[in-house]
Amino acid sequence: MRHLVRNSCLVLALLVLMSAYIWPLNDTVRLGKDLRGGYSLTYGLQIDPSVNASEVMETTITVLKDRVDPQGTMDLSIVPQGRDRIEITMPVPNDKVKVLRAEFLAELDEIRSQEMTSRDLDRVLRLGGDEREAAIEQATKGHEGRRALIAKLIELSVQEREASERLRSATENGAPAEAIDTIVDEVAATSIQIDQVREELLTGVLSADRLQQILELPNETKYVLDTATKEPFPIPSQRQQALDDLKASIPGEAAKIDEVVKIYDNYHANRKSLDDPSDLIRLLQGSGVLEFRIVPSVGEHPEEQQLRQRLREEGPRLAGTRDARWFQIADPTSQVQSIQQANAMLADPSGYFASSGRPVVVEEFEGVMYILLWDTPRESLTQSPSQRSWRVSRAFETSDDSGRPAVGFRMDANGAVLLGNLTEANLNKPMAVLLDNKVYTWPNLIAKITSNGIITGIDSADERESIIRTLNAGTLTATLSPQPISQSILGPELGQDNLDAGLIAGVISLVAVSAFMIVYYFTAGAVAVFSLFCNALLIMGMVVLGNVTMTLPGIAGIILTFGMAVDANVLIFERIREEQRAGVDLRPAIRLGYSKALSSIVDGNVTNLIVCLVLANIGTQEIKGFAITLGIGVIGTMFSALVISRLIFGLMTEKFGKKHLKMLPTVMPVLERALEPKIDWLRLRGIFIVVSLCYVGLGVGMVVTQRSELLDTEFRGGTAITMRLKEGTDGERVTMTRLEVAERIAAIGKDADNDETQMLSNAEVLPINPEDDGVTSSTFRIKTLATNAETIAGLINAEFADVLPSKPRLSFAGSDNTDLRLAPVYPITRPRLGDNIERPTVLADVSDFNGGVAIVLNNLDPQPREQDLKERLDYMRRDREFSSLLSRQWDIRIIEGTPEAIQSAAVVVLDPGLLVFESRDRWEAEVAGREWDLVRRALSRTESLAGTDTFDAAVASSFRGKAITAVGISFLLITIYIWVRFGSVRYSLAALVALMHDVLTAIGLIALAEIMYHYPSTANFARALYILPFKIDLALIAALLTIIGYSLNDTIIIMDRIRENRGKLDYASRTVVNLAINQTISRTVITSGTTLAAVIILYIFGGEGVRAFSFTLLVGVIVGTYSSIAVAAPLVWSSKHDRSAKAELAEASPAKA
Repeated sequence: MRHLVRNSCLVLALLVLMSAYIWPLNDTVRLGKDLRGGYSLTYGLQIDPSVNASEVMETTITVLKDRVDPQGTMDLSIVPQGRDRIEITMPVPNDKVKVLRAEFLAELDEIRSQEMTSRDLDRVLRLGGDEREAAIEQATKGHEGRRALIAKLIELSVQEREASERLRSATENGAPAEAIDTIVDEVAATSIQIDQVREELLTGVLSADRLQQILELPNETKYVLDTATKEPFPIPSQRQQALDDLKASIPGEAAKIDEVVKIYDNYHANRKSLDDPSDLIRLLQGSGVLEFRIVPSVGEHPEEQQLRQRLREEGPRLAGTRDARWFQIADPTSQVQSIQQANAMLADPSGYFASSGRPVVVEEFEGVMYILLWDTPRESLTQSPSQRSWRVSRAFETSDDSGRPAVGFRMDANGAVLLGNLTEANLNKPMAVLLDNKVYTWPNLIAKITSNGIITGIDSADERESIIRTLNAGTLTATLSPQPISQSILGPELGQDNLDAGLIAGVISLVAVSAFMIVYYFTAGAVAVFSLFCNALLIMGMVVLGNVTMTLPGIAGIILTFGMAVDANVLIFERIREEQRAGVDLRPAIRLGYSKALSSIVDGNVTNLIVCLVLANIGTQEIKGFAITLGIGVIGTMFSALVISRLIFGLMTEKFGKKHLKMLPTVMPVLERALEPKIDWLRLRGIFIVVSLCYVGLGVGMVVTQRSELLDTEFRGGTAITMRLKEGTDGERVTMTRLEVAERIAAIGKDADNDETQMLSNAEVLPINPEDDGVTSSTFRIKTLATNAETIAGLINAEFADVLPSKPRLSFAGSDNTDLRLAPVYPITRPRLGDNIERPTVLADVSDFNGGVAIVLNNLDPQPREQDLKERLDYMRRDREFSSLLSRQWDIRIIEGTPEAIQSAAVVVLDPGLLVFESRDRWEAEVAGREWDLVRRALSRTESLAGTDTFDAAVASSFRGKAITAVGISFLLITIYIWVRFGSVRYSLAALVALMHDVLTAIGLIALAEIMYHYPSTANFARALYILPFKIDLALIAALLTIIGYSLNDTIIIMDRIRENRGKLDYASRTVVNLAINQTISRTVITSGTTLAAVIILYIFGGEGVRAFSFTLLVGVIVGTYSSIAVAAPLVWSSKHDRSAKAELAEASPAKA
């Protein structure tokens, strides 16, 4: 073997590099949500009532998956929930990142503990006596400066209250107008002073939320030319500018801010993509909507000055007109070319842009710059229903005329026509390019533009990549809520207890297989074990390098590749043994062994690689993840089997002089004879046909009769129950383990007398926000195929009555009013709550809810805690009847009482899409009326469950269509490949028939297992065999794909030996087929036996979480081995073309005569 030492050193260096890169595994390998647990984010969707909600939901999910995880390697799942919301789950990060994240969040919590909020001030002003003093202490947090300002605020509020009382008295008593005007001026002046003191108190406090928002801003430094020195000059990043401004506004907190920045940067440096919910939230923001709008020049709009004033006072949402609106500038620094220009822009944004070469209307609001754009059909190209439908056909990386990076885009035919019309009608005017309502650039139109364009002003490579991915994925057909409605952490889907058991079972299996290989093959076995270890190292290295998330389907792919790796070594060793038995020396025996086994190894792996390539290009994201992992495994397997083990044998023979390779059959001749039988397998074809027809008939029968009953929640949907346990006498919530909850849920189903309730026996139980052990929690989510949510909720309430909280009905003044005109419901048009609800002494700030609704809850009985009241309202908002309101912003303002006992409060709600100023009638019907119904229902219900909902299938009909298409194309390509490799279509059809036989058999046995579990006469027998009511989910789809790969590899090995034995004959004779099966029986027994042993260990000791998966593999290994011998090989032979068979028959006939 040439260059033995050099090649060995290169391989060793590669292995060392991979080891260093992936070590420690806990910090480098991303585990999926089924293995480690996940974050759950629920988003609301705004869907046009006139469209088909289910179609919009399916399209939206497809676009989101293509945008965030186009390769399917991140283990994201997006599940429809009801008509207008989706749940997105992503894996939690590794342990190191979790620790760093916890450290960062702890710092934020410490800042929050020192924060003073508007609600703290409202409470101080609301209370009196000792309660006020306690509230002041809580608000000041020991800061004497705050105490002095609060004292001034109290004094001013008293003055305002007294002045308001004098005003009321003067008005009622008919005082002179001059006197009333004087009092009005006094009230107004005092009110202004109060607002100034409040602002001074609140802006002088470090806000954890504000700091976190700043830390997540772009942190790339931009360089511009200093016109004086002609040298590049850095402009601080958006994040650095914001941090500098923050420290300047709160100089006493500068050291604390720097400390948090250091901790965050350390955490951020160790994160990978999607290691934090904020990564996913950022990727999901925006709908991918590209728009073009003409920019009015300074002085062109008649109401320009009024618009500027309204923006400064009211913000962009309320400062528009019928023909113009304000839009945020994505990156203002992209509009400057020198440090002098940057300084001028930062000092006076309005003046800088008004005096530029293209004078445009720009104003600043709360540190963000906005530009005024036309909002009429003639001056814009948008996705408005009034315009023809158009889209971006392709987005890509490019550069502008100055060579700076940009995003290029190409319009479809409709878009090219519409863009051409817009630009031709507005030549010599600036046109803004917007993405998701943010302005990136506004070039001057010097010519007509049609199909192609670019978006400049995007310096961040990550942002350019995100924009390109967003545009290529398509535009969302429904509007996603800006932020998640809820976030929570879910325990591992398989259960941490099951995962621990599965890990132990895997270790036992690995040790058992390794021990067998060493005992059976001696030195060669040790080489195989080392090669397998190297294969694992290579696979994990490629997984980490590719940032692939490891899930149960991914592990299925690796299991298959390990099985094929063992099989490849067995093939090589058996060939070497044959050559040694024929008297060939070790060195040529090794060369011949590798040479003769090469075609079988290559064919088996290439056919699997074909499946991987098809699934990765056509399949859905869930299937792509499996395909990519399996593809990595195939490459690693071929390298380790054909290169690494070959190098080891080369070193043994050439450097250490090894002359003979002993194996157990060579030292025990009786074993060698036993492993090469002389069985006439084709004589058994009749028996094989009967057995196979029974297998296939079982599978077809179960598919026809069971249909959707075969499928799990991912394919059918069902009911999701969130169960939060009650608080104990010590004030802490009661906790249970996942297994305890699962056993009690399963008991309900086992004792049920109807099919709907029996489905609880197979319910999925997930701990939410579990403790460190991953299984103990006070909150659980229960998912079942049952669709009668009320019935299921009632049964669970009854079963867990001892640990669930009981909630009394809450009454309040006006709670029985069904007429909205008589209800305590008020529009919010002023910044103080009291001014909106006719109680001027209530000073709570509601400026964030301007245009919304306030619902007053007076004289609550019994007096609830603030947290309990929020939970009631949140639970009702998630009910199917009110789920369309999930995207609305809402909160509670306490009017009387304390957070532990509320006497009176107001529920404040804002729907940004429908403000009271826009349409009073619609606002009353769709906002005020709906929110009043929600509050009344929430406070009158007594259910103790935290949430009940139905959910749709995670994998819709498109998944089934794509899966079937992908498998169909895979089969077609495999047929062509085997046809070409073996020179006959008969071989291809034989392989395909065997694959279909195996899959149908496995499906039939999965369905039969569930029937046995539920049928009284066989239930005990099924439980004794550890059988559960298995359902087909994504994990089982992966297992079925694994079966296809395993069976195909098994079949090809026998076919390859048939081809070799056939020689130059144009057909495979009966003798050739029988000889091939007998020659490969030793390899079949060894490979199938070791694989079967490993799967049996996993099935028995791996726990319930992997039992369905291991059961499917167990069935697949047995049936796949059987079909290779009993189905595929006999189909290769044809008595019609077998001349030797005819000759034998002719010779036999005279003899009988």
